[in-house]
Amino acid sequence: QVGVEPKRFLDPSAGIGAFVDAFTWVNPHTEIMAFEKDALTGRILSQLYPQSIVRVEGFEKIEQPFNNYFDVASSNIPFGDFAVPDPVYATHKETAYRKAVASIHNYFFLKGLDAVREGGIVAFITSQGLMNNGSALVRGEIVKHADLVAALRLPNNTFRDSANTEVGSDLVILQKHSDKRRLSADDELFIQSVKDSGSGVPNNRYFIEHPGNIISTDMKIDTDPYGKPAIIYTHAGGVN
Repeated sequence: QVGVEPKRFLDPSAGIGAFVDAFTWVNPHTEIMAFEKDALTGRILSQLYPQSIVRVEGFEKIEQPFNNYFDVASSNIPFGDFAVPDPVYATHKETAYRKAVASIHNYFFLKGLDAVREGGIVAFITSQGLMNNGSALVRGEIVKHADLVAALRLPNNTFRDSANTEVGSDLVILQKHSDKRRLSADDELFIQSVKDSGSGVPNNRYFIEHPGNIISTDMKIDTDPYGKPAIIYTHAGGVN
């Protein structure tokens, strides 16, 4: 819908290739580069997709010539307060980039935007931590370089069957736009995270203003896997 044909596809955290497989179906002639840090999983990925460039190493190892190279970067990225050893970001003049190396999901978004061309798409499934985090620093940096196409809040039971885990996740879709002059209304909402004064539950203003982008049939206030207050969304009927 936004006029991007994935001739060059990047998966920065490929696992055994769910996203690689999907984009092979979209365009069988796609040039694919996939990163997978785990050695065994990377070997499996290499055997399953011998036509792809499979790199069994961390995404931070991607070289500068691949900046502005890919049409689409998409993945279910890792999340958490895990530091990424990227010396370029760690010494970057912008504070948001230096901060991003301390949280791997923040890092993947900024690094993914570096890797796609102008008008290219970054579409990552990530934890709610990106959009709910009280600091707007990284989100502000993201929308300086990209337009928010859409964000969807997925039910906590999305990955129950496939990965035996229940975690709050968002699908965030961005289109690279480096020379933008102003923020859209949705960009402005995306930047803002608010905390309910009574329950202490954090939420992003984008979802408050776009409740139809939350995929669920039920919700309740509980705690997340780290014991912090959170809204738990569930969807009856399974993934389909």
